[in-house]
Amino acid sequence: MNRANLWPVAMMLALAACAPKAPPPSPPIVRPAVARAVLQLQVPADLDPHGDVVIPRDAIVHKGSLPGVFVLSKHKHARFRLVKIGATTAHAAQILSGLSGTETLVLPPFRGVHDGTPIHPQPTTTRGPHGSR
Repeated sequence: MNRANLWPVAMMLALAACAPKAPPPSPPIVRPAVARAVLQLQVPADLDPHGDVVIPRDAIVHKGSLPGVFVLSKHKHARFRLVKIGATTAHAAQILSGLSGTETLVLPPFRGVHDGTPIHPQPTTTRGPHGSR
């Protein structure tokens, strides 16, 4: 190779060395835990006559057009769970699939809650045959 052919390569290498370098990756965002009220579902008290779970209607969250609920994991994080909704009333919703009835639901307000948000449960409200409806 002659020097005339090396000149463009040398210029590209010099320009590449002067280019700004990408910043180092930032540490992951640590989001503060959110205090939310939770509701403990009980079996069979919150089952309808067909064996489906009945939950408060305001516990349902829509992600796009998909209905779901936030369930409290054993590690105290909110996990979004898809559900299939049946009949609804002004205050309750029948869940045809997606919940077994033994989960702990995260209740509204949902501002700042997403899948994986740490939750510090407040005292739970239990629902059952002698509980409030």
